[in-house]
Amino acid sequence: MWFTLVTALLLAIPLASQQSISLLASTFLRELQTFTLPHDAYIHLTDATFVRGAQGDPANVTKPTYREPEPESGSDAAVRHRCAVSKGTWCGEYIRQAPIPSRPVPRGSKDCPNACSGWGTCDHDTGFCLCPAGRGSPDCGSKEKRPCAPFHRDPHFPNKTSPENSVGPDGLDVGPATLVGWTASRCFGFCDTDVAACYCGYGKYRHIPAPPGSPPWTPPTQQGRTLVDSCQAKTDAEGKPTFSTGSGVSYEQIYGPQGYCNDLKSPTWCQCTLEQAPPCDGSVPMEKSCANQCSGHGECYSGYCRCHEGWYGMDCSRKKAGSPMEPGLHETSRPWLKSVMEIPPAALEAPPPTRRKPLIYVYDMPAAYTSRMLQYRIVTDACVWRAWTPANTTRFTGYTYGIETLFHEMLLQSEHRTFDPEEADFFYVPMYITCYFWPVMGYADFPWWHGPTGLRPHHGANMITEAHQWLSTNLPWWKRRGGRDHIWIMAADEGACWMPAVPWNTSIILTHWGRMDPNPKSNTAYVQDDYSANYHPAFDSWPGGNFRDRIAGHPCYDPKKDLVIPSFKAPQHYVHSPLLGAPPYERDILLYFRGDVGHNRIQKNYSRGIRQRIFMLAYENKWWDKHKIMIVAGGMTNGGYSEQLARSKFCLAAPGDGFATRVEDAILHGCVPLIVMDEVHAVYESILDYDSFSIRIRESALEAVPDILNAVTPAQLAKMQRHLARVWHRYVYATGPMLRSAIRDHMTGNLHNYRGGAVFPPPTPPDHPYQRHTSFPFADDAFGTIMQWLYHRIPDTRG
Repeated sequence: MWFTLVTALLLAIPLASQQSISLLASTFLRELQTFTLPHDAYIHLTDATFVRGAQGDPANVTKPTYREPEPESGSDAAVRHRCAVSKGTWCGEYIRQAPIPSRPVPRGSKDCPNACSGWGTCDHDTGFCLCPAGRGSPDCGSKEKRPCAPFHRDPHFPNKTSPENSVGPDGLDVGPATLVGWTASRCFGFCDTDVAACYCGYGKYRHIPAPPGSPPWTPPTQQGRTLVDSCQAKTDAEGKPTFSTGSGVSYEQIYGPQGYCNDLKSPTWCQCTLEQAPPCDGSVPMEKSCANQCSGHGECYSGYCRCHEGWYGMDCSRKKAGSPMEPGLHETSRPWLKSVMEIPPAALEAPPPTRRKPLIYVYDMPAAYTSRMLQYRIVTDACVWRAWTPANTTRFTGYTYGIETLFHEMLLQSEHRTFDPEEADFFYVPMYITCYFWPVMGYADFPWWHGPTGLRPHHGANMITEAHQWLSTNLPWWKRRGGRDHIWIMAADEGACWMPAVPWNTSIILTHWGRMDPNPKSNTAYVQDDYSANYHPAFDSWPGGNFRDRIAGHPCYDPKKDLVIPSFKAPQHYVHSPLLGAPPYERDILLYFRGDVGHNRIQKNYSRGIRQRIFMLAYENKWWDKHKIMIVAGGMTNGGYSEQLARSKFCLAAPGDGFATRVEDAILHGCVPLIVMDEVHAVYESILDYDSFSIRIRESALEAVPDILNAVTPAQLAKMQRHLARVWHRYVYATGPMLRSAIRDHMTGNLHNYRGGAVFPPPTPPDHPYQRHTSFPFADDAFGTIMQWLYHRIPDTRG
């Protein structure tokens, strides 16, 4: 495009020191703290000129209302409309496909060894046990403990193969005032060694386990109150310092007569965890989060589904052959489950007569890669995209890597799910790797994937290698096509850069990080994720120490077989967007970025130095005063993030430690992305015409940003905005009952209120690029877009 000519004339600017950026940030903060935009800043488009409007509710204006989207159509006009701004034929092929007949649902009849010892769920398709946390071996008959630990294994103990432990036979810490060493899991109380959860060990609200010899799944005599790592006593009863001297609270606040473990009316020094309802002692029942809420046919234990008799699968959606299919809990005693769960059509006794491809078989992977990670997570909002409240409602968590659990759950509920691997077009391999990276790996001294190093890609790569070996050894479907029809999600900051070449070479990778340069070196400023760092020689003899050999030889992403997909953004994140029915603002910010600008980073390679450089350029050259270009760190300006995005013409999209979610933030608000990341594809860049709704410049061209953006005419900008408005819904995950309901609610609120007030704004001019949406195209949301692209890929997997 025309603006790329500027880049040939520019040289990169050397990076400034992190200290300089920090000082500039402090000064810039003082200048921008009072910046706000007026709330009457509606935008009217008259002869391509922006004019400020006024509040009002004209008598002759009818308020728009939410309406359900029109039924899908395969007409040529509908295809052109739905496939606007797409590249290639992937979209139209999906819409025009002829539905295929449904088949009877196959039901497994295989039994598992020793009936999984009464602990696990038997997968009657494969005959394998899915074991909960605390249980191991093929029949779940052995104990596999995760004790609370005084410290993590490290290079000083390279030959120590068992996890560290500070828990005595009674479950209590063996010496909080004598045994040194702190980790987040350290517990001055009772440690549940199945998951390393800490409870009060003394007092009225202490944890009392089930009596010795109790049958499997016997609940504790008393659950007791949880103690998080910041709520540990600094001294013991005699005043001796404990392992928690730096961050704990007093002994009296925990174990005194009016302390947390003795008095429910005491001040709340500690927090509820594990999706607990107040008073945080287990006495008030509360739902826990599981995949598809166990389909209403099982009990959820913080991520693990204990299926009811005869039901099986990670989400309990399958029923053993010959067994009657009784109603689920959502149909009987727990109607609130309907707000988040959905039975896939393939699981119904009488499925619809036809269905649409692609048909996807979702593996029930060993629990160590999925549900057990959720049981180990301890922190309520970690790893999951939604969490329950004490009122039996659900809320969004805002978890950055929520795509792992969200996409898995969407597939489990989807019309595209098949239970017959023989007819599957694709096989999905669920793994919760980012959950293992945080908080699981940083919490306790177990589990480890081979050498107990702190280098997270080492463990992640070994996890994937093990998962691939399990698939290719125990099941036939990987070998059938060499993995070409297998799908993996790589949601970590640097995506699939450190994924083992097998399975990367043949599998389809869904990722947030579209870096394409060959043999990439790590770009992160987070040392635990630097897969290019030296591996400590103390672990050379450990299995898996050769992970670097296994990850070498491939880029992070191949646009011929992989797809860069959107990160998950809950509807409230873009509530001020016309996509959710909000009236458009005047866009009086030329360029906007608000977030991490690297001034607290140790290493300069964060964001490749892009955010640091543009922040300094904006400050030193007074870009806000001259051009209305706002480049600020979080907290440096007042005003809501969604509102300011909705008031911006262009928004900076630059990397972070790897992927960043700034393209999604921009597009969801109708802000034209200014993409600055060389040799990196943005979300869907391989399948959408990005040149029509974004600007891309070289990393060396940051000095020219004001000239480039000021050269864009109002007509050119409006054209890009119109193109963007044809695809922005594809960046929204709107599949499933909870998301559909939330989007409808936000749209209804925006259409009936002026941003929460009583004054209704003037109508949007008919020639405005962003019309207020009164319905949402759910069929073409982010999940639908991925399904459409996968349908197009079916022939490529058959070669």
